[in-house]
Amino acid sequence: MPDDAGGSANIKKQNRILKLFGHNMLEKVTQQDIMLMLLAVKEKGVIEASTYSMIKNIFEFDDLTAAEVMTHRTDMTAIEDSDPLQDAVDVFIETGYSRIPVYHEDIDNIVGLLYAKDLLRYVCGDIPEGLKLTDIKRDAFYVPKTKNCSELFAEMTANKVQLAVVVDEYGGTEGLITMEDLIESIVGNIQDEYDNEEEEIKRLSDNIFTVDGAAAIDDVSELIGVKLPDDECETIAGLMLEQLGEIPKDNDRPSVLIGGVRLTAVQIEDRRIARVLIEKPQDSGAMEERK
Repeated sequence: MPDDAGGSANIKKQNRILKLFGHNMLEKVTQQDIMLMLLAVKEKGVIEASTYSMIKNIFEFDDLTAAEVMTHRTDMTAIEDSDPLQDAVDVFIETGYSRIPVYHEDIDNIVGLLYAKDLLRYVCGDIPEGLKLTDIKRDAFYVPKTKNCSELFAEMTANKVQLAVVVDEYGGTEGLITMEDLIESIVGNIQDEYDNEEEEIKRLSDNIFTVDGAAAIDDVSELIGVKLPDDECETIAGLMLEQLGEIPKDNDRPSVLIGGVRLTAVQIEDRRIARVLIEKPQDSGAMEERK
């Protein structure tokens, strides 16, 4: 009875949150009621926006799939199994990653993972003649792109897995997902000592922002105070591509106007919109509905 089990888990989760507001029983209070209560207390300043977002994300976590949280294949760092070990050492030093997927001939054929700690012994010493990446790679953990994130978190925890390869229905590589990705889907971005990338969403002034192309439309809408359409896509880059109707070239700076909000692609890498400048009208109302 998996549906009953899932429903029971959701009820327990909702009961715990209701206790924050002095309720001991779920009774007829729905998840939507709880979110409305949370929104009300957030707007009154009783709880911070970050707390509201975290609780909201906990509810939505059960509905997320691996495909929605993963790092897409176009953003993956991987190494071919025929590459020299020194190349792998250089990649680890350059990226600061602790694990890198290893593929055979094509990125759709990932054959394992290479761990940085397995290469440490060779950083300051000689690499044994004839030693190959395939000799020290480890098995990869594969998950379907439709895998529920809540179930995936439990599986990765049980198997002590930090990184999984996300595959499509044909076994091709869709992307990578880490435990950090899953946790960040609840608590927000986690910066560590190796992270030096630009902020995902950055406010330049009251009406001007720059955002990562992969930023969620909902998150951007909440920050800028204008509701951007999210019916057909989930990211700002996806929204721009939908409006443009074509994939821009690397030297282009395409711009679109959506309900008075101007989006300009200011950074394009490998025909992918990596950074977007957002300019909203001076008189735009808070969370005004844009069609």
